[in-house]
Order: sequence, then C-alpha cells, then structure tokens
Amino acid sequence: MDISQEIYYKMIERSLISTGNNYRIKKAIEKAGKSHKITIAYLGGSITEGYNGGSDKCFAKLACDYFEQAFGKGNPVNYINAGMAGTCSIIGLIRIERDLLMHKPDIVFVEFAVNQSKDKINMAAFESLLLRLLNSEFQPAVVLIFTISEAGFSCQNEMSQIGIHYELPMISVKDTIVPEFHEGRMKWQDYSNDYIHPHENGHKLITELIKYYLDTVSKEDWGSNYCISESTVVGNEFLNLKMLDNTNTAVKTFGGFVPDKTINQFPNGWTHKAGTKREKFSFDLYCRNLFLVFKESKGPNTGSVDIFIDNICVLSINGFSSSGWNNPVAKLLLNKERSSNHKIEIKMSKGLEYKEFSILAFGYS
Repeated sequence: MDISQEIYYKMIERSLISTGNNYRIKKAIEKAGKSHKITIAYLGGSITEGYNGGSDKCFAKLACDYFEQAFGKGNPVNYINAGMAGTCSIIGLIRIERDLLMHKPDIVFVEFAVNQSKDKINMAAFESLLLRLLNSEFQPAVVLIFTISEAGFSCQNEMSQIGIHYELPMISVKDTIVPEFHEGRMKWQDYSNDYIHPHENGHKLITELIKYYLDTVSKEDWGSNYCISESTVVGNEFLNLKMLDNTNTAVKTFGGFVPDKTINQFPNGWTHKAGTKREKFSFDLYCRNLFLVFKESKGPNTGSVDIFIDNICVLSINGFSSSGWNNPVAKLLLNKERSSNHKIEIKMSKGLEYKEFSILAFGYS
C-alpha cells in the first residue's frame, strides 16, 4: 500500500460517520483525566477477539492503550475484551451480563457488522443489545464499529440506522477502505490475509480510526445530557434476555443429555452422548421468547435434534456443519407478545440416537 499522508488522513477522516451525542464519552474522558479508574469493554466477534492480531496487537488492546496514555494520565485502564469468534449480537446479548456488564464499563465498543444476517430477528437483537447497554446502571458510552468482508458484506447500512436513531458514535472500516479499493490505491490484502479478519496492519488501521474518533470528540464542546429514545427502529423484544445453563436450569428429565463441560465459551451445557436413549430433555419455563445456543461441529458423530414446545415440534436443528469448528450458534425457538408457562422438550431426531449433540445454553425473557 503506497498512500500519501494527505490521502491517508482523508481515509481516517472518512471513517467517522458521526460522533453522536458526546455526553457519555466526554464524561468518561473527564473521569479518566481526574485519575479515576476507567473500564473500556469491547463486544463483538472474532475481529474484536483479536483473530490474526493477537491478544496484544488487536485493535481493542491497542485502542485501550492509547486511551490510557492520551486521557488517563498513565493510570491503568481496565481492559475487557468480550469478543467471541463466530458469534452474532444474539449470542452477545445472551451472555452480556456474564461477559461484559458485570465489569461495570464506562465505554463499550460494539462490532457485529460481519457476524450476522440482516433479517428482523437479528436486527431486533442488535437494537435490544444496544438498549441493554445504554440502559444499564453504569450508563456507558456506546460506540459502533462497522467492519466489512472481502466479498463486500456488512450490516453497516442497517445498523447505522439504529445508531442514528440513538445518536451513537459510529466508525466505519467499510467507508475507510472500500473507496481506496475502487481507486486502486489499496488491495484487500493490505487489510487482511483471509476473507474477513484484519491482519496485524489491519488491526493497526482500526486502532487509528478509534484514535481519530477519541481525539475528535475530546476537542468538541459538551453536548446535552444523553436521553435514550423511547421509540425503536426494529424492536426491543429481546431487551431482557437472560442466560440459562446447567448451573441454573431446573431440568425435569435429562433424556440422555448429561451436564457437561461443553466448550470454553459456554462451559456449562449438556451433551447427548452417542448411543444413549432417545428420550426427552425437558424443563418448564415462564417466558415470552426463547433461544437455543448449541455447538456446531464437523465431527462425523454429530447429529440433529427435534425441539418441542407445548408438545408441538417447532424446529429441527442439525449440529453438524462441514464448516463447523465447535462454535456456538443461536436459534430462535419462541417469540410471543406475552409471557406464559411453556413445556420445553428436546430429543435426538429419529434414527440418530447414536449421534452426539451439545446444548450450550438458552437465552430467554
């Protein structure tokens, strides 16, 4: 990549869609300047987690270090990286209390633009997640980061409409690099060495975008006190999602699904072991919506399950995928306007009793 300083600055400048309402971020910067402890958290997929960048050279850590030096008077900033590879905002919302809110963040960067589809369920989950952060008692500043895949996929257009509605700051990797591709000044390989994840230099670039946002907003006059819009763009029906796993679920019958150390990201699930009986895993739950989080694997012993709610089969889910790598996946099982008591039952699909399937968790409200 051979770009002049002038063009490079225009790239960085172009990345900042909006600084939004700056009240909360100005408050966090002021707090840091008074030598108070600051917690900066990052929520997203594998890009946020640091894939291809590493734990010390990913954009999240580099940007946190910059904030510490520029605004924290050298005082350590509490750094929370809640990125989780292969996950969308649905899973982010299900685990938000466990992985993020318990740390009482002052600033949260959210990055899910390449990790989910653009349908109503996913976008309602994204909006619900933002509202969960904004409404939390710690009142963090929430900053949106929009990434893009090599094929050009990004949920930036959909997510930015939500960001505009709630007056959130928005930073676009897409707007930074795509015009440079069109002008022939930059290639995808200057940003990434695979189809989606920034390499070390790509992480450095995203860091520069965040630094530009922080520097810009630090020089702005204070905006008015931030008020959360009472209207929604897509919906907030998943706002109060809570997580269930084998530590807090009153299981009635296990049906061959035994409590198990499943995967590191969701270690307290249940696994149906190969060859056990085809009986129903069941529990009762008072809820209005329900997600299942399960393990997707390319292992040949992985099978499928049938899911029944109130004795009606609502979905069959195959845990096998040729591209699976023991990653968590979420599926919506129930979405009603009102809460009521429901009987939840899961069993291996007929003829697949000899296969395995891992339930990682449930998300419900």
